[in-house]
Amino acid sequence: MKQIKFLILISILCLLFCCKNDIKDETKTIEANISSTSISKCPKHILDQKENNLNISILLDLSDRIEKTKVRQKDSAYLSSLSKSFVEHIKHKKLILLEDRMQLFFNPEPSDEKINEIAEKLEAVFTKETSKTKITETLSLYTNTPSELYDLAKHDAESSGGYPGSDIWRFFKDNIKDYSIDECHRNILVILTDGYMFYDKTIMNEKNRTSYLTPKSLRKLQLNKANWKDEMEKKDLGFIQANSGLHDLEVLVIGITSHNDENPYTLDVIEAYWAKWFDEMGVKKYKIKKADISSSIEKVITNFVLKT
Repeated sequence: MKQIKFLILISILCLLFCCKNDIKDETKTIEANISSTSISKCPKHILDQKENNLNISILLDLSDRIEKTKVRQKDSAYLSSLSKSFVEHIKHKKLILLEDRMQLFFNPEPSDEKINEIAEKLEAVFTKETSKTKITETLSLYTNTPSELYDLAKHDAESSGGYPGSDIWRFFKDNIKDYSIDECHRNILVILTDGYMFYDKTIMNEKNRTSYLTPKSLRKLQLNKANWKDEMEKKDLGFIQANSGLHDLEVLVIGITSHNDENPYTLDVIEAYWAKWFDEMGVKKYKIKKADISSSIEKVITNFVLKT
């Protein structure tokens, strides 16, 4: 009889202990959910539409590449195409769900304040309070303003003794998460560059990794044979990793150009450098395209931005 009572007592204690643990687990889950909700700055209806809320950042390489008139013309056409895709996306959204933006960046910041003023004009933010005239205004600005921006940048370089270069590596290290990634949006970074990377204040070497890639440094690598990819892997050539955890970022690089006509693999090597860099930083999705006629690149931009 005593044994039976003892067994009943043990059973009751076990039951109480299990219930207590279950309550603790439920409390932790509730607390975690409350914490997650309180940390997020997005209203639920915006967060639920995250993949449909565009946050497009444009990083312009204002190095000596823009000396060429064709480069400036192509860049202007690419920017116009980008604005068309952005506006097309806007037109297909319900007014109450508008939470989309597009902005322009340089690194380093140009010394001519007029260039920065143009960049500010090109910032397009669409919310449910935005007037419909903003659509026409955005298309007009991105079609007509870039040529003025490039003319100013060229004049700035001529008056200051040369182009400052473009510190793309440092932008990824110091600015990418603050400037181009937002938890409420689908984050897209579009980089207009020739694929070479150089800034005189950010020259670093770590074994066979660098923070730069120039026509001269690329020629020294002698990756001019069919086994260039094996050589890259064997020597661990590439850019120094600038960041990590970029799983909420998509990157479209446009304008890759070869400055070494003697090496038929130059474009492939440049693309491999960028791809390896993005992979190591955890970029969610990326596409790297060489410079091409505007109509061809417009299709690339449309497919990337609108997922068509």
